[in-house]
Amino acid sequence: MPSMEEQFETACEDGTIPGVILLASNRSGSFHYAHAFGVRSLDTHEPLEMNNMLYIASCTKLMTSIAAMQCVERGLVTLDTDVAEILPELADQGILTGFDEASGEPILNKRQNTITLRHLLTHSAGLCYLMMSQRVQRYRKHTKNFKMATGATVEECCTQPLIYEPGTSWLYSTSIDWAGKLVERITAQTLEEYMKANIWHPLGIKDITFWPEQQHMKHRMASLTVRDEETGKVIHDLDGAKMPGGKDCFGGHGAFASMPDYFKILRSLLLDDGIILKRSTAAQMFQPQLTKESQEAQKQLMAKPENTALFVGEFPKRVPLDWGIGGILTREADEGWRGKNTLMWSGLPNLFWFIDREAGLCGLYGGQVRPPGDAKVGKMITLFEKTMYERLAAHEIKAKM
Repeated sequence: MPSMEEQFETACEDGTIPGVILLASNRSGSFHYAHAFGVRSLDTHEPLEMNNMLYIASCTKLMTSIAAMQCVERGLVTLDTDVAEILPELADQGILTGFDEASGEPILNKRQNTITLRHLLTHSAGLCYLMMSQRVQRYRKHTKNFKMATGATVEECCTQPLIYEPGTSWLYSTSIDWAGKLVERITAQTLEEYMKANIWHPLGIKDITFWPEQQHMKHRMASLTVRDEETGKVIHDLDGAKMPGGKDCFGGHGAFASMPDYFKILRSLLLDDGIILKRSTAAQMFQPQLTKESQEAQKQLMAKPENTALFVGEFPKRVPLDWGIGGILTREADEGWRGKNTLMWSGLPNLFWFIDREAGLCGLYGGQVRPPGDAKVGKMITLFEKTMYERLAAHEIKAKM
């Protein structure tokens, strides 16, 4: 059987992927993997290198979650604080239950439950992404509020009615963008300023930013690609995948990074080194956070292929899930693979990261392919992830001999 490296080289050559950066490490650092495959651009065919910058999209959420937990540590807010005073835009939103059959007017009920920071960080606040709710899509069209989902600021882009009472369901959402806005308001800094001082600098990170053009990093950007439906191969993304722009640092999807520098964050959490979070705070990130109602809603959503198709990575039905703080969480171990309370998530151009404290392993798959949840990329991610577990196991056996 071809090695993982041979399979990745073949995938780059046959147009399955343009290129990818892979990183993995165990807790001690005795096992470490770092390799770049393929090209940075389908136009120039320059090789992809470790220091190239990638649009990381929803991988931004982990950093924003860390920033929010730092604010909790410092007593600026609690996980169960009602965020209404800090985020009045959300406090004003009713719950969209449907539309009047006669008039077509939206039916909005007054919210009964408070929205807490924990709700925001776990996608259980009642918000959603536009593409995940026909009800909100109809509301957007009815109100002609076309800045919703496309606006230049969090306030313009993410202000929308709720679709369920906070804490009673679960749906992937814009709530981490609001968590980022909360951090900005209580610290009087932009997320760029805050993360630079409190996450990036302490870890020796120089290659993460919300503004690559301002940081003179554009020349190192890897090009985005899209899967051609006819050929099944990746082609240059002429639509540009709508990279974030506008005036704000979007904490849910707005950052760009080199993979080695983003990997420093994963490794810091794996090591539990206390550099960016106290150990007691970091431990909360690897614990289930959802209410029973939200957990059940997540279970039902993740059981439907049309929903999980939006998320890259493999989520076997045999393993119950939850949401930690920063990513989805496995509530049980999967033998020979992920340990209990493995934290992981992804980004729109099919990036994927995982932190398994039980096995002592973290990994990062850095690619730039649309659409999100691309099945062919998903297979490559699973190949990478499982190979790293296999090689770590072999490394540990050899170390004991």
